[in-house]
Amino acid sequence: MTDITKNRVIDWDKQLRKERDLKENLGDDWTASQVKELTGSFRRLSEKDNIKVGKGILEDCEEFYLSLDTIARNAYINICKNRSSAHFSIKRGDEKNDNDPALKEFIMWDAKLQVFKKNNGYNNISNINDDD
Repeated sequence: MTDITKNRVIDWDKQLRKERDLKENLGDDWTASQVKELTGSFRRLSEKDNIKVGKGILEDCEEFYLSLDTIARNAYINICKNRSSAHFSIKRGDEKNDNDPALKEFIMWDAKLQVFKKNNGYNNISNINDDD
């Protein structure tokens, strides 16, 4: 049986351009790590990327992802996917509304993400990278 996740090809240059453009649209309030959580690009990392940890190459969310075990990685991916889906469903412009169900869903998933990160040592990773 072929494992489709190992054979799927993703154009990471295109993904990185998409992240750059998204960061420009979101503004300075969003860090590169937060944008990567929104796009899910941290999922491209594998065990062989552990050699990059602590060297300032990876964003906080990427180092956090690599620090998790398989079950926690899957939970992190699921939370980020749901949060991202809600974020991109929020109405923009004239249709913007504080009662938008997608906005409420985004806030809920964002809170779940913050709790997950707190419970799984994200602050330890973030503090290490702040020392650089």
